[in-house]
Amino acid sequence: KILPCVRREQVTMRHGRAKSSRRTLQFYRLNAPHIVKSPYKILLDGTFLAASIRNKVPLHDRFSKTLQHAEFTFYVTRSTLVELGNLAEEAEKVNKSGVRGKRNHATNLGEDVEAILRMARQFGLDECEIIESDDIPHDASTEGNGESSKKKKNKAFKDFSDASIDIFRLSTVGGKNNFSYFVATQDDALSDALRSMPYVPLFRLGRAVLLLESPSAASRRFTSGVEQVKLASAGGLMTLEERRIVDVLKKKEKVKLQEKVKEEEKKAKKRDAEQFGVSFGGAFTQRKESKRAKGPNPLSCKKRKV
Repeated sequence: KILPCVRREQVTMRHGRAKSSRRTLQFYRLNAPHIVKSPYKILLDGTFLAASIRNKVPLHDRFSKTLQHAEFTFYVTRSTLVELGNLAEEAEKVNKSGVRGKRNHATNLGEDVEAILRMARQFGLDECEIIESDDIPHDASTEGNGESSKKKKNKAFKDFSDASIDIFRLSTVGGKNNFSYFVATQDDALSDALRSMPYVPLFRLGRAVLLLESPSAASRRFTSGVEQVKLASAGGLMTLEERRIVDVLKKKEKVKLQEKVKEEEKKAKKRDAEQFGVSFGGAFTQRKESKRAKGPNPLSCKKRKV
């Protein structure tokens, strides 16, 4: 029997997750409207599929609640299905021989690894739209981002499988997720790489709980830069000539303000010189001395005794 206090805590946590998801969707709706449009496109990787099978997570129900009952479609890459198939065959060989192979994602799935991997692959075949390798842009992640992004990409790809590389390329087209994918993954390396790119919403599983991550620091920085550009150009409505005129007027205002400050400083120095006798303009103004009494007040003095 569940205690009332435990039940209240569970309800509070559920409401907190729902509120966080609404805020995250609102952020993308305002700053990246090309992503938040129905039907949502959910790109699943092999680690996420395997974890959902292991934890018996009803994905359709959980995604529907998290996305506020909007329509969505599951997608999976062909390379992900191939990877799941290869891992299942590897697990089958290990079960037969009793010798463990190299450590990989499958080693974290517990017992009955082969069955979990085959069920995950079958879910991808039955429930997901399959993206063929020929439909994946190969250099999309570096488009318009310069040499620094290429170096970062090569460093990130070093430890990636073919499936992770395809997912990364699909979700970073144009440098800001032009294909509008939400990515669901349990792979930490892939998640870190996607967090460094703007506007890539991430789903992950915390045991059997589906979580939509808050916008990454890269997304917030990109949004801040866009807002600064909008402020500088009046929301993109000013022409280049109008912008030049505004710059000239701003410079004139700045010069006037500097002259006004200098005048105020001169007046302040002059007042100080007149009041306290401080030097002003190379000359020294003597302080005006107050009148002193020439002698004692006769009315306040005692009379001399004769």
